Amino acid sequence: MWTWEFQLDDILTTLSIVAIIGGASYRLLIVPILTRISDERMQDNLIFTERMGALNQTLLELKEEIKLSREQRTKAYTEHVKLTARVDGIENRVDELRGDFHEFTNKTH
Repeated sequence: MWTWEFQLDDILTTLSIVAIIGGASYRLLIVPILTRISDERMQDNLIFTERMGALNQTLLELKEEIKLSREQRTKAYTEHVKLTARVDGIENRVDELRGDFHEFTNKTH
């Protein structure tokens, strides 16, 4: 009958074989996967940084355009108010001249 008898050298041999297979598996399977994941993460970080830089640049450009647009609208409104005031003044002056001309024509007839 066969019994389970192990000697120290059998146990050490078995542990050595398991350690060699485990180490080789780690070296050949796990390390490349971890390296690939690390490289992908680094690439993703670079892409993310690049995109964030582009978005920040676009945001700054949009802020500048909004600022310029606001300034242009303010200038246009100011110019519109000035022109409206001038037109009102000219209309008043034309009305005065019409009145004067009407009085002058009534006096001469």
